[in-house]
Amino acid sequence: SKILISYRREDSVDVTGRIYIGLIQEFGSGTIFKDVDSIPPGVDFEYLDAQVAKCEVFLAVIGREWMKKRGSKGKSRLEDPGDFVRIEVESALKRDIPVIPVLVSGAAIPPIDQLPPSLHDLSYRHGVVVRPDPDFHRDMDRLIEFLKQATRERVDQRTEPSITV
Repeated sequence: SKILISYRREDSVDVTGRIYIGLIQEFGSGTIFKDVDSIPPGVDFEYLDAQVAKCEVFLAVIGREWMKKRGSKGKSRLEDPGDFVRIEVESALKRDIPVIPVLVSGAAIPPIDQLPPSLHDLSYRHGVVVRPDPDFHRDMDRLIEFLKQATRERVDQRTEPSITV
């Protein structure tokens, strides 16, 4: 997959579904990876890490509930090293894959002091805002153009001939 979409179902399932549909219409279904639609039955979540390793661009869809506190201790889900969203984002950041925060439902980039150290770089990434209608399609067009450029650049980086002297 060229583009991997990471999100929390309870946070942004509806808008992520619309984003996914827009991306498969533009890039084709074989180029977009989105959890349930792309994970074969019976495989474990190491499969996610392998998919992150293969992607050209990683989209972290972030809504207002993305960092939601849970439990009596009021900790963020991202503080759990076993949180699947955390694992995906960490994996992309470690591999130097372009990570694009896609901000939905009025969300903002998470502040660095609210993220675990392994995710601090996320706070410095330039995000793309995708708003509801009537702005949704205009925002998606902008995201699609950026993704076309980013995937071209990643392919060009891999195919540039090495110069030896």
